[in-house]
Amino acid sequence: MAHGKTVHGGLDEAELRDYGLLPQDVLDFSANINPLGPSPLVRQAAAAADLSSYPDRDSLAIREALAERLGVAIDHLLVGNGSTELIHLLARSRLRTGDCCLIFAPTFGEYEAAAAASGAEVHHLAATEAHGFRWPIEEAVGTIRELQPALVFLCNPNNPTGLYLSRDAVEQLAAVSEHGLLLLDDAYASLADSPWDATPLLGNGNVAILRSMTKDHALAGVRLGYLVAQPEVIGGARALQHAWSVNAVAQAAGLAALRDDDHVAAARAVIREAKAYLCAELGALGLAVSPSATNFLLVKVGDGAGVRRALLRRGLAVRHCASFGLPEHIRLAVRVREDCARLVGALREVLADG
Repeated sequence: MAHGKTVHGGLDEAELRDYGLLPQDVLDFSANINPLGPSPLVRQAAAAADLSSYPDRDSLAIREALAERLGVAIDHLLVGNGSTELIHLLARSRLRTGDCCLIFAPTFGEYEAAAAASGAEVHHLAATEAHGFRWPIEEAVGTIRELQPALVFLCNPNNPTGLYLSRDAVEQLAAVSEHGLLLLDDAYASLADSPWDATPLLGNGNVAILRSMTKDHALAGVRLGYLVAQPEVIGGARALQHAWSVNAVAQAAGLAALRDDDHVAAARAVIREAKAYLCAELGALGLAVSPSATNFLLVKVGDGAGVRRALLRRGLAVRHCASFGLPEHIRLAVRVREDCARLVGALREVLADG
């Protein structure tokens, strides 16, 4: 993965053309975003953005809004062109050739791509299906003590498994990461069943929190994320960021999104109901569904790539998980219940066809 293009969810227009499909003809279960789409307030703000002027290079208005919301100083914040840009900036600023980097796996592929591009020696702490994709925390603590990594990547809730470590578990990992930085990517926490606030962990001094506004506010098309960390961590990453990285539409949309918590709350209610429905129906089809705390499900189907192709021919896109090292699995984003019912019906046909 580190040597090629990282695989992601979302629709691929070239692939859709091979199937004779247009993007608007496909129900996309491959991208884990708010099933309600962007809030009307966000759409209005994005449409009103000034397209003729350069955007604010420092994303000052969003950083001020985030600082007030999170109770941190503005120099603790960096806004980026999606969380992916920030992952690469952080890796470049924190890792040198030969440094040790630890990744809690299986997980989002950009961590390894960013660490490898920086010349780091990448280690994995792999959760297994046999243990419900749960990482053994005592073993993880011992591994961090032994390796003393310069950078640790932890996605929590984790993509693609949906596992959500407790505050106590993450605090244990942070406590032994004193020789490096623990990057906690909690992009999916705001859509989780029972989210806990990670911001107090910033007091440790060796924890950075990464958040993506594309998931909870359905802003995947404009790319927007932010990093919260100590000023020296922020400064190192910011020094490597290109000018005008975050465009005017993204900044306007992000500001409006921060003023519309009700939209995210409504999405969580939709996700809770639709996820319960999906879990029950998939179980009735004889499929093993990994317990997930958030807005997507990891489902064992036998031939992930084959099931994905069969569903795409029926106008439904899911993520097959070979790139995560899980070729027997697919990942399903939780959409509104009506869409989920269509997916269940298509899966029933696919399984019946063998």
